[in-house]
Amino acid sequence: MMWKRFLSENSSPLCLLESCKVFKQGLQIHAQIIVNGLHHQIFSRSRLISFFSLLGCKDGLDHSRRLFSQIDCPNLFMWNTMIRGYSRSDSPREAIVLYTSMIANGIEPPNNFTFPFLLNSCARLSGLEPGQEVHSHVIKHGFESDLFVRNALIHLYSVFGNLNLARTLFDESLVRDIVSYNTLIKGYAEVNKPEYALCLFGEMQNAGVLLPDEYTFVALFSVCSVLNEPNIGKQIHSLVYKNLSHIDYNLLLKSAIVDMYAKCGLMKIAERLFNTIRTSKSAAAWSSMVSGYAGSGEIEAARRLFNQMDKRDVISWTAMISGYSQAGQCSAALELFKEMEGLGIKPDEVTLVAVLSACARLGALHLGKRLYHQYIENGILNRNTILTAAVIDMFAKCGSIDSALNIFHGVPENMKTGSVFNSMIYGLAQHGLGETALKVFRELTSTGLKPDEVTFVGALCACSHSGLVDEGKKLFDSMFNAIGFGIKPRMEHYGCMVDLLGRYGCLEEAYDLVQKMPFAANSVIWRALLSACRTHGNVEIGEIAGQKLLEMEASHGARYVLLSNMLADANQWEEAGQVRKAMEDHGIRKPPGWSYIELINGTLHRFLASDKSHPHGKEIEVMLKDMAMRLKSAGYVPNTAQVMFDIDEEEKETVVSFHSEKLALAFGLMYCSPTEIIRIVKNLRICIDCHKAFKLVSQIYGREITVRDTIRFHHFRNGSCSCMDFW
Repeated sequence: MMWKRFLSENSSPLCLLESCKVFKQGLQIHAQIIVNGLHHQIFSRSRLISFFSLLGCKDGLDHSRRLFSQIDCPNLFMWNTMIRGYSRSDSPREAIVLYTSMIANGIEPPNNFTFPFLLNSCARLSGLEPGQEVHSHVIKHGFESDLFVRNALIHLYSVFGNLNLARTLFDESLVRDIVSYNTLIKGYAEVNKPEYALCLFGEMQNAGVLLPDEYTFVALFSVCSVLNEPNIGKQIHSLVYKNLSHIDYNLLLKSAIVDMYAKCGLMKIAERLFNTIRTSKSAAAWSSMVSGYAGSGEIEAARRLFNQMDKRDVISWTAMISGYSQAGQCSAALELFKEMEGLGIKPDEVTLVAVLSACARLGALHLGKRLYHQYIENGILNRNTILTAAVIDMFAKCGSIDSALNIFHGVPENMKTGSVFNSMIYGLAQHGLGETALKVFRELTSTGLKPDEVTFVGALCACSHSGLVDEGKKLFDSMFNAIGFGIKPRMEHYGCMVDLLGRYGCLEEAYDLVQKMPFAANSVIWRALLSACRTHGNVEIGEIAGQKLLEMEASHGARYVLLSNMLADANQWEEAGQVRKAMEDHGIRKPPGWSYIELINGTLHRFLASDKSHPHGKEIEVMLKDMAMRLKSAGYVPNTAQVMFDIDEEEKETVVSFHSEKLALAFGLMYCSPTEIIRIVKNLRICIDCHKAFKLVSQIYGREITVRDTIRFHHFRNGSCSCMDFW
């Protein structure tokens, strides 16, 4: 009734569109226009199309499209309005479709209002090609010098990472406004070229023609976050107060400042600024604080803030999920993600990367698969290379290397970035598929991409896990020789080479390499050498490596255990006992072993060594006895050499039978279907006894078993292991 009375008091219902914000009320106004006989007028139709297309909802855009389709010869304003509406919608490709139809009709040529909207649509697509075609039309119709069109072109190429062309367009502009500078500064920040962004800002200041606005500073604070340079951030923060007024009420800018300090780890400053935001705090500001505390290792503080939020958007949920994942609390990350899904919140690409990372660390293949098929497979996989790399990494780390390879081979050549190649190479390395990894490495170089430090770590690991000693040496030499890749080997690369040489018995050569390194070896390298010495029985070099390890990590129990086991293997019981005693005297304990196994319904089960508290503990114990009986019948004798010496042999056999991976295996034999691969993830290196038992179990029970330990994957089938008993 109120709307009818309001309509009757106005000579034309069209004026009501100015203040209308709701779709249903818009339909009422449209009905009055029809009743008053105004709907045939071009002006009325143009106003209606403009209102509904820019209302910001799908229903409004669909209604405007229906109105538009009823017009025999739409004018250019109508075409531009529809293109603009779709450029802001979830269907930006429709703007291209409309433009193509407009050109085909040939009634009116596009103007300088057409192209900015059209280029903004292209910037939201998965590939650059449509934007390049539109760019050619811009040149054809003579609008390349138009300021708004040129800014849209700079934005397009910045979004797709082609900053060289974006900079050329910027430099060739006869006129530049603050949007030109802001667009390019933001582009440099997003492609991790913060120094270029700061130089451009310096050029703008030196020119003295334009003053920075709030969007300039928002982009600059993003640059400081990338640089992780809070001192530069503080300088820019001071410039804000010199150049802008009413800062306290600028929610966008204050949120950006909070985000910068939080990402730089200055949480006290971030919190102080966060508390000064006078208006209702944005979800972005809350999310920055949550991410900042989580990134600083203060997970409880992050969760406390997260729980205080009145409204949480997908960014807020992602901040907390990522915080859990980065802190190693992957189970909590997955639980929170499931809670988010239960509330009907759809994950974005950043969320999916965080959740896939958690799945990869826990070996949660079934959940990872569901995410892939539900959200990624037919949509955004080949549009976001970071997400593509995360999917490949997840499948590889969850033991499904064939799926990882299939996805990798399905990625278009122009979307295979260095990160995508690196994920595939490292995944193959973990599975001991060295030849395939080197093939992928050669594919990378053949495409014109240059391998980076991460690529070489993956390729050298692949050689190490596959016995490719000569290939590894050549690869290492190619990093820095005259005709190579010009990469200076870092600690990780030397570590891979020591591991490669040590694994295959070249201990003198490995030790010689350690001594010739241009920097002091870290604990990882000495551990690799000690492990190799234990395998090959070289006590002399092993004791040197062991002593270095204990000097570097005197409180790390695993180092004492490894050295003690090497001495015990060499029958040097007295020396081994002394190492164990030193460990006990210092109150040092070996890190507890745990293993995860995932059931087909996506539930994860965690087992601790010798822990009987699992809800199915009694059933597991019965299965362990069944395994022990069958293993004994097959000639298995427990290997207790690595168990502490001060207990009798029977107790030692009990200890090894309750290792976490054996508990997980017993559970898997009961609850995984006979045709399903039993997949286990372990936080420590699988011991000799468990490795031997798993081989026999795979044969006795006719099951395929995959174990991922800290070193590599072990695929047990028909009584043998893919590692060929060397890990």
